[in-house]
Amino acid sequence: MLSGVQGMVGDTALVTKEIRGEHNPGRVRARGEEWFAIPLDPDENIEVGTSVVVADIERGLLVVYAAGS
Repeated sequence: MLSGVQGMVGDTALVTKEIRGEHNPGRVRARGEEWFAIPLDPDENIEVGTSVVVADIERGLLVVYAAGS
């Protein structure tokens, strides 16, 4: 079982600041904390209020995709 940030892969989070592609990170709330996040698809925009899944961690940023995608 992974712990720490790597253990977050597969967790769900809520977008609190719009994610606008890989060069404009947004913010998500996961495990009771705010994290910077970028989309798994580098061209995707994800709106505030969207539930996302953590796919990976890259350079301290959560890499996410919209739940149900």
